[in-house]
Amino acid sequence: MRNWLKKMSLMTIIMAVFLAVIPITASAASMVKVTIDGKAVSFDVSPQVINGRTMVPYKAIAEKLGGKVKFDQSSKKATITKDTNKIELAAGKKTVSVNGKSVTLDAAPVNAKGDLLVPLRFVGESLGVWVNWNAKQNTAALLTKKTITHSLGTTTLNSVPKRAVILFNGSVDISVLLGVKPVGAVESYVQQPFYEYIRPSLIGTKTLGDETQPNIEAIVALKPDVIIATKVRHEKIYSQLSKIAPTVVTEDLADWKDNLQVAASVFNKEDKAEQFLTDWKAQVADFKKKLSAKDRGAEVSIIRINPNGSARAYNSGFAYQIFEELGFSVPKQQAALKQELVTVTSKEQVSLLDGDYIFDFTTDWDGDGAIFKLQKEWIDSPLWANLKAVKNKKYYKVNAVTWNLSGGALAAEKMLNDLYFYFDLND
Repeated sequence: MRNWLKKMSLMTIIMAVFLAVIPITASAASMVKVTIDGKAVSFDVSPQVINGRTMVPYKAIAEKLGGKVKFDQSSKKATITKDTNKIELAAGKKTVSVNGKSVTLDAAPVNAKGDLLVPLRFVGESLGVWVNWNAKQNTAALLTKKTITHSLGTTTLNSVPKRAVILFNGSVDISVLLGVKPVGAVESYVQQPFYEYIRPSLIGTKTLGDETQPNIEAIVALKPDVIIATKVRHEKIYSQLSKIAPTVVTEDLADWKDNLQVAASVFNKEDKAEQFLTDWKAQVADFKKKLSAKDRGAEVSIIRINPNGSARAYNSGFAYQIFEELGFSVPKQQAALKQELVTVTSKEQVSLLDGDYIFDFTTDWDGDGAIFKLQKEWIDSPLWANLKAVKNKKYYKVNAVTWNLSGGALAAEKMLNDLYFYFDLND
């Protein structure tokens, strides 16, 4: 009886392991589908979900995309060539070679009946196709061409771009976030050639002049396969740019979220953009939750002193959009003017700059400090001392780069982190 119970216990354990592991893998494998340009494709080796990752047959997909594959059965090593790309990888090794450069995969390739199962995202990154994962339908959609609808029309790309030219600072910031190194980009307004917080990621990127007047000849020389521009800066030269390379134009210079999604769509980086925006949404919610009741809906004045000695309040733009998302309001005296930019030329009108909080991103355009002398003239004015924010010690000088000049996703993150400090919300 005792031996029989031991046998039954052993069988129970074996069956539990079998039911817990084998059917799940098989079920997931049978459900995963792959489409190429909208058409379903099948493989001798089925895609599988392994440890939560979608793994697809690399050799078979590469061949369907027009690539040539050599597979060494003894070493389990595959060499794939497609267009100008050469990829070398082996079963069980996370490090692969893409055009002579080492790349580390999220999961090691798995040998399966003469093919190698690799993470889905790697297919797009190495073979120049766009990859989207539809979790609800368990479908990986691969596109060999992509048409982008943008503010000035539509642009068709024949492969995921590798030689990008970026023509506005917000998108330069975004390219760094997405892990895309442009071959050329406009230089920063200050801290040239590129803003210090992103400069290490742009070593080797050629500068193309100011974003308001980029160097067309320099762009041509780089032979880009895509140009990212923005309407307010580049509408007049769009036809020129389009003749150089496929050009995608964003609608709003300051709308960093939309600009992030446009770039992610172009560069096959939707997963990174989605994760960033998910984290952003969570941080915004955390900020609102921690914000004291007295500060909810507070009137925030965003200002700078101009090189001509006037002052300006912003009721539009990058920082304004972030404050609006956080639930802050525009000072009533500014809102009454119904102007996106409120210019104040006389210190007798300084009350127009007031609010519960004043954030000042005056910029040292020339690097000589002269602008700060003009700023001091405003601050030293007796009328300035009467401002509510000044009396309550709620006037702050902030980082002009990340609060105004950059306008990208990483800058937005830095600005929000600053606001935790200014509103005393850090734990």
